[in-house]
Amino acid sequence: MLSPLFVLSLTPLLAGVQLPQPTHEGTLVNADLSVAPEIAQLADPFVPARYVTAAPSTDGRIAGDLADLAATPQRWWDLVRFDEQGPVRIPLPDVPGTWLLVLPPGATADCDCRQATALAGEAVEARDDNAPARPLRSGRVRVHGTQAPHRVRTIGSGYSVTLHFAQPVR
Repeated sequence: MLSPLFVLSLTPLLAGVQLPQPTHEGTLVNADLSVAPEIAQLADPFVPARYVTAAPSTDGRIAGDLADLAATPQRWWDLVRFDEQGPVRIPLPDVPGTWLLVLPPGATADCDCRQATALAGEAVEARDDNAPARPLRSGRVRVHGTQAPHRVRTIGSGYSVTLHFAQPVR
């Protein structure tokens, strides 16, 4: 029968040599102290974060927020409704001043946004019917700067879904 302290050795044990006896019972604990700083931080008292005022809403910051929103379709895709009778403007409930515009093929809609991006399909913007049309591109946010009326038109044979922002009324 093997003793509780069994050592596999390639060299024979010498007769009369006493092996050290364990001084504890149970499982050995790894004394790794590499996580000690994190444990010490958890032991510190909780200090709530100071209130920070929001950064001003610049066109660049808003464009970044709009691009982030466009990149997370789980926040807006279930709101999209297709209506072959005409354009559908759908406000996003959790983002004031932001809406989806769903246009059927060949449809045109008036718009007064400051920024826009394409989500699906093909759409163009123009100041009026005589102005050159500029395509809205997926992954790129068009910044108008000032809020001015213009028209959004679907091109191609399918629906277009675009995301728009205008300063919310306070």
